[in-house]
Amino acid sequence: MRVIVRVYLAGLFKVVGGGGVPREGPVLVCSNHASTIDPPLVPAFLPRSDSWSMAKAEWFKPRSFVSWLFTRYHAFPIVRHSPDRRGLKRAMEVLQQGGALIVYPEGHRVETGGMWRAEPGAGFIARAAGVPVQPVALVGTRDCFPKGARWPRRTKVEMRFAQLIRIRPRRPDGRRVDNQEAADAIMLAVAELLPAELQGAYCDLEALRSRLEGVWEQVGAAD
Repeated sequence: MRVIVRVYLAGLFKVVGGGGVPREGPVLVCSNHASTIDPPLVPAFLPRSDSWSMAKAEWFKPRSFVSWLFTRYHAFPIVRHSPDRRGLKRAMEVLQQGGALIVYPEGHRVETGGMWRAEPGAGFIARAAGVPVQPVALVGTRDCFPKGARWPRRTKVEMRFAQLIRIRPRRPDGRRVDNQEAADAIMLAVAELLPAELQGAYCDLEALRSRLEGVWEQVGAAD
C-alpha cells in the first residue's frame, strides 16, 4: 500500500501531524470513512507496525483469499450495528496487549456528503479501555477512489492526525459520560480537521464543544 501511494500519488499525498502519534503503548485510532481505500491507507501510514483494524464480518465469510488477505493485513471481523461480544473481546485484547486498534466510528463508508453521526461502539471501547484516542481525518480519499471506480484517480489526499485525547469516565461535575457522548467527542476532534463540506453531522463545532465540554481531555501535542 505504501509503494502504491508513494508512486501513484507522488507529490499529491501528505501526512500531517504524524509525529504526535505514540510509537508504543495502547491507542485507539479513530477515522472518518468515505472511501474503500481508507481501511488499507490508515494502517499503512500509521507510524507503528502493531495495529489491528476492525472490518465488517462479511469479508471473512466464507474463508477465501479475501479473508486471508484481510487477516494478513491485521484485520479481524466485527458484526456491525450489533453488540458483537467476540469482536469487542478481540478489540480489547489488542489494547490490553499494548497495540493500536483502528476503528471507523461511523460504522460504514459514507459515500456522499459529510460525516454521519458515529455509532456508540467506539465510545464504549474508549471508555472501557481508558486508553488514549488518536483522531484521524482523511481528506480527498473519496475523490481519489469514488464508488464504482475501477482504479484510483490522481488527486490530492491528506491524512491528518489530531492531538491525542482521552475520554473521561465522568465530567468534572460528576455526570457519567455515556458511550454516545464519547463517540461524538472523538468525531468532533476528527471534524475539526476536516473541511466544512465533509463535517456533516459534526458541522456545528461550537455547539458540539459546548454540549460535550468535560467529556474528554487532551493528552499531548501533535507535531
